[in-house]
Amino acid sequence: MDENLENFFRDLKDDVSTYTELKLNLLKLNAYERISKVIAVFSYGLLLMLISVIAFLFFMLMFVYLLNRWLDSEFAGYGIVAIIFLILIVIVVINKKRICLTVINVILSTLYSIDKRNATTTADPANKQPEQSADAD
Repeated sequence: MDENLENFFRDLKDDVSTYTELKLNLLKLNAYERISKVIAVFSYGLLLMLISVIAFLFFMLMFVYLLNRWLDSEFAGYGIVAIIFLILIVIVVINKKRICLTVINVILSTLYSIDKRNATTTADPANKQPEQSADAD
């Protein structure tokens, strides 16, 4: 009887150790998945922002040359565009809190939507997608 009890507790200890180790590994994998998704969204946003800034700068250069022609001056267009940029900088500095809160809300909503999708996927192991009709396209 003593030996059976000893074996039972040894097996129980091994099972608890295995369960704890597996649970820890699952938590690590979930953290890795969340971090990789956040990095992917951040990288996509950064790339899109970089391309947008380059396009914006080219449009502003085009606008400068247009203003220079209209004003028949070599430098007036640059001055006007510089003043526009200074006004934009002042607007951004004034709205710092609002911009920061918007960025925080976007990040949190992204994380929340990732959690929601994970919960839906976990709840439905078959992961069946609803069928779309031909009219939806």
